[in-house]
Amino acid sequence: MCAAPDQIHEPVNTLQSPRLLVDHSKAPDYYGPTMVHYPTNMGMSAMSNPLYHRIYDVVRHIPHGRVATYGQVALVVGPPVTAQQVGEAMAALRDDHPEPPVPWQRVINAQGKVSTGRHQQQLLEQEGIVFNAKGSTDLRRFGWQGPDPVWAAAHGFALLNHGAADEPQLDLF
Repeated sequence: MCAAPDQIHEPVNTLQSPRLLVDHSKAPDYYGPTMVHYPTNMGMSAMSNPLYHRIYDVVRHIPHGRVATYGQVALVVGPPVTAQQVGEAMAALRDDHPEPPVPWQRVINAQGKVSTGRHQQQLLEQEGIVFNAKGSTDLRRFGWQGPDPVWAAAHGFALLNHGAADEPQLDLF
């Protein structure tokens, strides 16, 4: 059943099928007349969520031997995406396996640590990423610098602020 564009449907519980939430009060120009919110915690298939597709497009551009934080991916995808939504999109890959594959292991937390355990760290180590005894990697050394500017502009993505790379980070090594 399709929701009328002027209605907001709230989910009753997380076991129901996902519903489209339309909020007319937050309609920036780049979303057209309405902003569509896709619930990401309701068991929605990664294959049916356009927001996830945008996140996966960005993650596919993180090269072998590099990592990006959840927050960096969210910045590149742009508003209204949050780091938490990027994490939810990565978690959805447990059940869905889009083509081409998404290198989920390359997305880590802002402390330079993996979020899913030893297997993720092992995959990254196989790519040449080094972790210290506390399980952290040096984001200055192994961090992704962001997408190619031409690709980003052509697909409506943002670039990472490289000024942040000049800020001091705790010495991990």
